[in-house]
Amino acid sequence: MLSATILLSPGVHAQVEMLDRIVAVVNDGVIMESELQERVDEIAAQFRGDNRPLPPREVLREQVLDRVILERLQLQMAERAGIRVDDGALNQALSGIARQNNMTLQQFADALRADGYDWSRFREQVRGEMVVSRLQQRSVASRVRVTDREVQRFLESETGRQMFQADFHLGHILVKVPGNASPEQVSAAQEEAEALVRRLRDGADFAETAVSESDGPEALEGGDLGWREAAQWPSLFADAAIDMNKGDISEPLRSGAGFHILKMIDRRGGGAEKVVTQYQVRHVLVRADTLTSEEQARAEINRVHDQVASGELSFAEAAAEHSDDPGSGRQGGELGWVTPGEMVPEFEQMMVETPPGQLSPVFESQFGWHFLRVEETREADMSDQLRELQARKALQKRRFDEELQTWLQEQRAEAYVDIRLQS
Repeated sequence: MLSATILLSPGVHAQVEMLDRIVAVVNDGVIMESELQERVDEIAAQFRGDNRPLPPREVLREQVLDRVILERLQLQMAERAGIRVDDGALNQALSGIARQNNMTLQQFADALRADGYDWSRFREQVRGEMVVSRLQQRSVASRVRVTDREVQRFLESETGRQMFQADFHLGHILVKVPGNASPEQVSAAQEEAEALVRRLRDGADFAETAVSESDGPEALEGGDLGWREAAQWPSLFADAAIDMNKGDISEPLRSGAGFHILKMIDRRGGGAEKVVTQYQVRHVLVRADTLTSEEQARAEINRVHDQVASGELSFAEAAAEHSDDPGSGRQGGELGWVTPGEMVPEFEQMMVETPPGQLSPVFESQFGWHFLRVEETREADMSDQLRELQARKALQKRRFDEELQTWLQEQRAEAYVDIRLQS
């Protein structure tokens, strides 16, 4: 009786408050208010650090929630597919980030802590980004095919010659159109995009407009897509941007995702350098198959890696006895001289970040589990060969980006998402 009286007391009721709640359900997982608020606070801090005005609070929350939903969906898919990033691969990636900032890993961690970041949480965010990247490579790369004939046609075309002469720094705003949109919805989206173009050409700030209006994944970065060789942009963007000058705003560009608006933030003369760094590389590959699970493949590559690291096996012996790459396995894992652009991104990143003579940690690509050793490096004049490699890489990058957006839309449409965000 006494307990009931206390619980029903008006004074006590005034102190009861909601500590946390669900703001979205994504398949069989949830996103909590506290998680969303943490991400919103991080983005807001970045805006303040860059001296950019914050968008309205509700706009920022909606943009961040949409990003978190897409991340959560991909992490769920990766978990079901058995995609993992171990601590060795994570530390290697973090060391690479530290080197880009001219720091050791410890210095980088100390600098983040000094800026108020939780180092453990930062590590897990990077791990999540790596997992998502591996999922995208595995799911989307198989859709991308570039033939020798396509490379030659591209190099011989006027567009190809022009595109190798410039690098673009683009801004991007997307007005999304649903996959099953009615003609009225398409027309309304086009009118919205045209109105945005008029606002931008009349002097509206592009970054602020992107944050508040864009449906693109980079909206919270002000629509900034960064620098890229002209040939590596999606063809829709490249064809429009090739004749744009610094500061120009494009007309709305229609794609399956909706209407795109580009800004030429800057452009500079390009052209491939003839002299490039090549890497003499050995590797061991272990892949899962009908008889070997992902867990077994990973355990096997780690066991072989430890044997090579301890000197129990030479690299050549390990490759000959255990590698599932028959071509290089018979050669002691030798891949010869490798030029950047020839290998899948995970392999190339590890190759570039591993000092000559040292053994890399175990890492995963779309082909399976690897470790490698860079025997030595050299500078080589590639001329036409480099041009062909860069053309192929540019076409692959262009098609990967196009396919990625289509794939993301498909996954988002197929997922169960219940948004419970309240004003």
